[in-house]
Amino acid sequence: MGSQRHNPLLSRRAFLGAAGAATVAGAGIYVLPRSGRQPAGPGATASGLRKCLSMGPLDTPDNDDQDLRRSANVDLLTSTHSRWVKVWARWDQIQPLPPSAVEFDRLDDPEANPGQPFLAALDAQVRVARSLDPPVGVIVCLWRFPSWSNGTGALADGEGGDLDFFPQDRLKRANFEAGDPNASIKPLAYRVPAREVLLPEGAWGRWVDFLYRRYMRHGEAVALELANEPNIQWWPQREPSGGGDPFQQGELASARSAAVMMATAQEIAESNRERMLIAGPGTWDGPKGDPSVIGDSRLYTDYATFTEALLDELEALGFSAGPQFVWTQHNYNDTIYRHGVAGAPRNRAAHARELLVGRWDGYGRAGSPEVWLTEGGADLRAKLVAGDRRKQADLVRENWDRMADAQGDGAGIGMVTNYLGYSAPNFDTGLRDPLDAGGASRPVEATWRRLRSKR
Repeated sequence: MGSQRHNPLLSRRAFLGAAGAATVAGAGIYVLPRSGRQPAGPGATASGLRKCLSMGPLDTPDNDDQDLRRSANVDLLTSTHSRWVKVWARWDQIQPLPPSAVEFDRLDDPEANPGQPFLAALDAQVRVARSLDPPVGVIVCLWRFPSWSNGTGALADGEGGDLDFFPQDRLKRANFEAGDPNASIKPLAYRVPAREVLLPEGAWGRWVDFLYRRYMRHGEAVALELANEPNIQWWPQREPSGGGDPFQQGELASARSAAVMMATAQEIAESNRERMLIAGPGTWDGPKGDPSVIGDSRLYTDYATFTEALLDELEALGFSAGPQFVWTQHNYNDTIYRHGVAGAPRNRAAHARELLVGRWDGYGRAGSPEVWLTEGGADLRAKLVAGDRRKQADLVRENWDRMADAQGDGAGIGMVTNYLGYSAPNFDTGLRDPLDAGGASRPVEATWRRLRSKR
């Protein structure tokens, strides 16, 4: 994972490992009953789904285990007939210095921009995907905020006054009150910048414009996904309530920020004649269990509350989605807990899509928006999986079958993604073991290969 010094939540792999462990924790061991449906074989009719494989974010610009340029990753992508791949554009890596020091038109200059190697790595991964036969579509996910953009430049994760900086937005109340120095805390790079930074003329807007113009020649073969799990990663999730208790819950700041960012991206797309796809918000489909019972938190927002609040905020802005704007969500919980089968809670991807009908006019037929699930999978650490690799494969297959059923929960679902190809140490959803552990194939790889996709 590189030599970067970090606290337990500094990198995506560590943060989502912790979040994933909390999300998938359950009570007892569950034996998965097999459904009557069989995996799609070579002669099966292709479903309407796109099949996407997600790489993980890079910790180093050269020879990272998650780099698509590594031959093992290319082989895994092509041998499983995954026609889309997800890669990551970390803003804090690619543009570590503010525009006042290095303007956007100099980000390609290795002498001016210390982050140029990461930009080159991103470009190279897109080229690899598009040069395959047949060419593979690419989702470029925008992630993290550089310290110069969000007011954290004087701080460092895990050092100095870090734990004293807005702990109510980053730390569980119990850990704060106990003064626990080892508690996991949201990293500084997840702090959302001020509104003016998120506007088209702001630094984030210019970042989106930079990437849009860079990749728009690929048209619908590349999508810019504007955010990643804003309802759990970003902070603040909620505005201050105005009371004396800083941990009280106020209005949903994360949805307001996401709405501004989506409006900014739509304006940039229109100024460039909407020549490529944009996507978002990449909602986390948690928490585990019934969100209405669990309630709200200063640290996260359940998928349904966030989706409805975001739609309200977009409506308040007078926003209208263009035809190239794809709504995205994740579906880890749907996969692990078999949401949608008889006796289980409703499928969350299907529920989110229902919330969009009549309120979102983006990608898809008029009045029938299409949702892409840009992450998902069955983590071997989940208690319902209990390290059983065959059960992992069965859960992934069952999820695909549900999402492929256009007359059921799959109505309006246009993509299913497995995160990852090769597992990472803190997120064990891969089709294969981690590369540094030998990269052995798991049963889920053969299952994923047999799933017949649209394109």
